[in-house]
Amino acid sequence: MRADDWGNPLSTSSSAAAAALQTATTAFLGWRTDTMAHLTAALEADPDFALPHALRGLIIAGLRKPELLAKAQGCLAAAHAARPPMSGREQGYIHALEATLAGRITEAAAAYEHMVRAHPRDLFALRLAQFELFWIGEADWMRDISERASPYWSRAVPGFGGFQAMRAFGLEETGEYALAEVCGREAVQLDPTDCWGTHAVAHVLVMQGRLGEGAAFVSGQKNNWSAANHIRHHLWWHLALFEIERGDYAAALAIYDERLRDLASPLMQAVPDFYVDLQNDVALLQRLELRGIDVGARWEPIADLAAERIGNHTNPFTSPHAVLALAAAERLEAAEEALEAMRAFVIEDGGVLAARYQLAALPASEAALAHRKGDHAAVLAHLLPARRNLWQMGGSHAQRDLFFQILAHAALRLERRDVLDILLEELRGLGLEHLEERTSYADALAALH
Repeated sequence: MRADDWGNPLSTSSSAAAAALQTATTAFLGWRTDTMAHLTAALEADPDFALPHALRGLIIAGLRKPELLAKAQGCLAAAHAARPPMSGREQGYIHALEATLAGRITEAAAAYEHMVRAHPRDLFALRLAQFELFWIGEADWMRDISERASPYWSRAVPGFGGFQAMRAFGLEETGEYALAEVCGREAVQLDPTDCWGTHAVAHVLVMQGRLGEGAAFVSGQKNNWSAANHIRHHLWWHLALFEIERGDYAAALAIYDERLRDLASPLMQAVPDFYVDLQNDVALLQRLELRGIDVGARWEPIADLAAERIGNHTNPFTSPHAVLALAAAERLEAAEEALEAMRAFVIEDGGVLAARYQLAALPASEAALAHRKGDHAAVLAHLLPARRNLWQMGGSHAQRDLFFQILAHAALRLERRDVLDILLEELRGLGLEHLEERTSYADALAALH
């Protein structure tokens, strides 16, 4: 049995397969587009190597597309058919893939947690744990896994920057901004192409209201993303977010047109319907419209993508964005169809994601539709009881802030100073600093003075 560069066991005798898997891990941590090619190379060198089969299935499942379920199931079958005896680590990945494909997300997360406990330098398990927990809002759990592993990492260990980037994001989402920034900046210093390190620092800066500094930081990194996958679009979204918050709406709209919806991009052509891209686009356009900016016909192509997601309940955070896009394009029947599908899913599924839909994604979706209809009383009726549960639909504090902005906008229209007072107090408690310097809450604050 071989081992990778971090001492994690590999049940292959092929040096070529082990090397390809090592390269795949580095690519995965770097958010590069060639990860799957390296996993394929590992399997070409050793077709009976279980781990690359399982990892391929987990990455496919991570695309959150039900039509790819059969392909991921094929990877699971191939992993089961691989040569025995497999290491306990490899069995853990297979277990995680089984749980993921069955919708048992917390069970998959617990499997990764167990692997990291036994192998604290298992970067694939660390990243996959963070990924799954992020999309169900479990920030504390996400942070705890990386913090337990941190004593086993130092600059002397290969991949330390990638670990620091993951650690930084877990710390940021739990409000530990100072240490998060230190870890994130160290990741970028060690490797300027580290998109996740840049991402973590961007989150710290936007949460602390350091808007000019944030715009300068993210803009200063933009030439380092050439090999990155769709994370580059999200980093451009972060730059646009800084521009919106400090009032440069033209700059934000230019980023949307030139970077977020660049249809000539090979990434867009390869995966035009990536769910995070949909979130980025909807959130940016809605934020601009809340500030009175006419976005023209830009909603139409996004609504086309949203319509294709009706009935797709693999990611609770995406669903309210899809409903919002449909409503913004005045496809109200399709928006209602999406809501009905969510309600049926809550009743029929009964699993981890169904609970997230019931408590968070569904009321956020209903509020998004009501807001587009101008029914501000309904926005309050849906969001006020659900606002303390919105974390359960996943996403970051900065991303979920869109729905708090919608709530604030509706409260303003209804002249509900009581709601605004509570909301602004809670936003500060969530870690959003310097609200008075953000365009998103300028009107709400003005109404209270």
